[in-house]
Amino acid sequence: MEYIQEIKLEDWLSELKAYQKNTIETLISEYGEEEAVEKWLSANGSKDNIPFGGIQTNDTKPFLDKFKAEFKKFICNHPDYEEERKKLNMESPVAKAIWISVISAALGATLGFAATLLAPVVAIMLSIVGKMGLNAYCQN
Repeated sequence: MEYIQEIKLEDWLSELKAYQKNTIETLISEYGEEEAVEKWLSANGSKDNIPFGGIQTNDTKPFLDKFKAEFKKFICNHPDYEEERKKLNMESPVAKAIWISVISAALGATLGFAATLLAPVVAIMLSIVGKMGLNAYCQN
């Protein structure tokens, strides 16, 4: 995990599909990394669509908080994600696309969210952890 400190945001984002990369880069340039994560996760699509369960709400904070909590559990060695981390530790050097994919899939399975939709925010969060440092992030 300590290798992520050596990888810049641009490098993480370069592993995304073009449509994801372009959109997330626009959000980052306009709002910054942290708020881009929130904006991406709060995108609901057309306002004419009613979400599952029939309740229309603009409050995305509970999902954002849950995503961040699960991401932190993954990064900071919580036993819930031990098997997935073992897969990553077998990769050397860090294969950015695999990291994004494995983390997105693991969190998506827990949160009930498509891994493809989580990939851009996982890339940003990995960059944030890298800038902050793994120990500092886990103690935060």
